[in-house]
Amino acid sequence: MHKSEQATIKDVAKQAGVSIATVSRVLNNLGVVNAVTEAKVLASVQALQYQRNAVARSLKMRKTKSIGIIVPEISNTFFTEIVEQLERLLDPLGYALLLCSSENSVEEEKRKLSFLLERNVDALVVIPASNVGTHFMLPGLKSTPMVMLDREIAGLQCDVVLVDNRKGSYDVTSALIREGHTRIGFLGGEPTVHTSVERLRGYLDAMRQYNLPVEQEFVMQGGMNQRSGYSLMKKALAQENCPNAFFVVNDMVHIGATSCLAAEGSEKDCSRMVFSTFDHLFYAPLLKFCHYAAAQPIDKIGQSVAEILIRRMEGNIDDFPTKVVLLPSIHVMKENGGILPDSK
Repeated sequence: MHKSEQATIKDVAKQAGVSIATVSRVLNNLGVVNAVTEAKVLASVQALQYQRNAVARSLKMRKTKSIGIIVPEISNTFFTEIVEQLERLLDPLGYALLLCSSENSVEEEKRKLSFLLERNVDALVVIPASNVGTHFMLPGLKSTPMVMLDREIAGLQCDVVLVDNRKGSYDVTSALIREGHTRIGFLGGEPTVHTSVERLRGYLDAMRQYNLPVEQEFVMQGGMNQRSGYSLMKKALAQENCPNAFFVVNDMVHIGATSCLAAEGSEKDCSRMVFSTFDHLFYAPLLKFCHYAAAQPIDKIGQSVAEILIRRMEGNIDDFPTKVVLLPSIHVMKENGGILPDSK
């Protein structure tokens, strides 16, 4: 064999003086080869620097041991923390994750979906970009397990893992009201995104429950990212009657709104503004305007998704489609002025 050529399983078998089947048994840890022969095979593997061809193996086994993941944007810390949790759970089982971003675009989401299906992933985890779901009914998906995460698409039959967005939003908006705020706006979100719609409903539930008026000009939707948070906060501050409190739709919008106040807000704006928000991630203590945050149980989300994926990849469809709805926890940011429920 020429030095520049990659060793094959046939080369290993020839050097060890055994059959290709024996080499395969050793590499697959089947435990049916005697210790002396196994040692010879492993010595040949090391000497030839043999590496298994994962592509060829996947064609033979009809499994790639890979799971495709599509998220709306990789810059969103919540999404990356979910991916990290899934990797911690699935890597020990031999699965590799192929991560793609839809860039909050349905067209890009369609392209990334085709990309992953062409690579014969064993399963998919999707956080959809919108409520459009016809492309998730492709023929190739009939044999590919898929779990929708964080967001649900009406009419699409698939496994789903969600957090109760409506309840979390209701709880943190109610906390602002109990603190004494009577004018509360809504910042961020898109009417085509499940989480945004549910969080708006939770905010409206709280305002109705406490008989407070909803000022439509301060129900300010227009995106789920940092840029949106910055521009919407700037727009709100430009109005003379801007409320002193806002429910913020997610952590990215929250960062954008906080950045706007820090960069362009007056001393009066910064001294009076109070937020409640959905998402409580590791940098939450730095977001000084936030009094209350609904935290998503990332460990439980990852565990639920991984358990469903494993069942489906093993062929177990007894409970298909299953829907898991987890409860968020409420963090009171006492250091920022948040008030515990039993203290007022």
